[in-house]
Amino acid sequence: MMKWIAFLATFVCSSAFAQTPPPSPDPMAVIRAQIMQHWFPSPQVKLDFAVSFDLDRDGKIIGQPVVAAKSFDQGNSAEGLKFAVWGAQPFLLLRPEDYESWKHVTTSFTGADKPSTNIYAFTKRDILGVETGMTEAAAKAAMAKTGCSVSSPKPMVLECTNNKGSKLAARLTENMSPNVVTAISYVFQSGAPAQEIVGAVSAQFHTRPFNQVWHLSDSSTMEFGSYFSESRSAQSPIPSWVLIVNEPQLLDRDQDALADKQRAAVPTPKF
Repeated sequence: MMKWIAFLATFVCSSAFAQTPPPSPDPMAVIRAQIMQHWFPSPQVKLDFAVSFDLDRDGKIIGQPVVAAKSFDQGNSAEGLKFAVWGAQPFLLLRPEDYESWKHVTTSFTGADKPSTNIYAFTKRDILGVETGMTEAAAKAAMAKTGCSVSSPKPMVLECTNNKGSKLAARLTENMSPNVVTAISYVFQSGAPAQEIVGAVSAQFHTRPFNQVWHLSDSSTMEFGSYFSESRSAQSPIPSWVLIVNEPQLLDRDQDALADKQRAAVPTPKF
């Protein structure tokens, strides 16, 4: 369940999620990383493919991508890579003024490419400056920069509501030193259709969803959906949505920290 905004009138183009964009990265590096986010090659199979396709100015594929095996294609792996190429479009972070440099893509992929590449190097991971893994102090500072007042309605939870009624919340670990953000939610209103918001989320986070889930790193994911609240529904007919970022491995580390505390408090007796 989550929300995100990308349409002109309501929130998509607002500064709610958007931040000052970094310098544009190399187009081929962006395209390759986005494809590899959708490619799951077998580590046991030796792979070597040549890939080529054309793109329109919106980063969408024109015609059919060509995926050719440079060596024997074990297990019909070329089809899996072709599926990844299709699933990765439209390609993001491509500067329209540089269209001539990226309108035709010719590259190659081997089985060693994915484990050796940071496929999330160009992916945005924060919502309004708040990111999983941040300390409590850093999260409070990031929230304060949005111009709203930060509160803690319950232990290990930070909340911040802006003047438009959108609510940013962060869940913290309990046993780590220091405690860090393990989940973020952002509730907002938008009259845009869900699919339009999904497109806006993808464009602003520089990644496409896979099975309706955005992967922001090897360990963090983001979901989007409708948000229902009695107080909101009574006040406005405009739909509410929510974006949720989770990094479960931080909860695992929090449990390990708790176990260490318990072990230190009551050592194992000698027998």
